[in-house]
Amino acid sequence: MGLFNKGEDVPRYVISVAARLVGTTPHKLRAYERAGLISPARTDGNIRLYSDRDIQRLRRINALTQRGVNLAGVKLILEMEEKRSGR
Repeated sequence: MGLFNKGEDVPRYVISVAARLVGTTPHKLRAYERAGLISPARTDGNIRLYSDRDIQRLRRINALTQRGVNLAGVKLILEMEEKRSGR
């Protein structure tokens, strides 16, 4: 695995870039993390780094919250989806 690995699990986006890609704010991404919905990688300096897989999950979370689902409901939905897909 090198610096230019294109795997979807490679942490590569800082919080401001991740928020822009998802269409939300860094504040909301931190709230999603506090709610246990996402666990980004951390650098040695404790900077959050999001992978492409994290971005996909964040987009799903953001879409659900925009439809009025609260964070507890989002967590349940994601857990059910993961069980159904066998993850």
